[in-house]
Amino acid sequence: MDNVAIFFIIFNLNGLSSGLDKIMVFGADFLIYLMIILMFILGFKGGIKEKKVLLLALLAIPISIIIIKIIHLFFMEQRPFVQYHFSPLIFEKTDASFPSRHATMAAVIAFAYAYFKSKWALLFVLLMLWIGTARIFVGVHFPIDIIGGFVVAIFSLIVAVKFKNFLKMRFFS
Repeated sequence: MDNVAIFFIIFNLNGLSSGLDKIMVFGADFLIYLMIILMFILGFKGGIKEKKVLLLALLAIPISIIIIKIIHLFFMEQRPFVQYHFSPLIFEKTDASFPSRHATMAAVIAFAYAYFKSKWALLFVLLMLWIGTARIFVGVHFPIDIIGGFVVAIFSLIVAVKFKNFLKMRFFS
């Protein structure tokens, strides 16, 4: 099964249940902000792992944004609703589809929790998967855009960890 076929399998589920549509619109549009707020609350109120997650995510997110900007210089994939001429369930700019910025940010946060083996990791991974699926469901991303966002997040976290270790070695040894 290819990227477009998987997209339409998920996208064609919208409209079947107004409750599901509302849950997915929330996931596609607003859940990322809830994740960020929760990450900050846990970073300030939680244990040492949650503080480390916050610092790592704050280092990795700008790296991921730079990587996405570089990708957009060389690769411009249209969003599904532009390519196939339909109205998505949420308003979205008609800019580049690949990789998904929402999926990238959610994955940076979720994978940072997993990296530090935080007790919150599973929750954040589930929220990340909800966001990724919802972005397809509402019609603003293909599955490959979501997977690409997850890959960018992993790469960004690797670079951030290496950079953190370099700074630690250079200035705090």
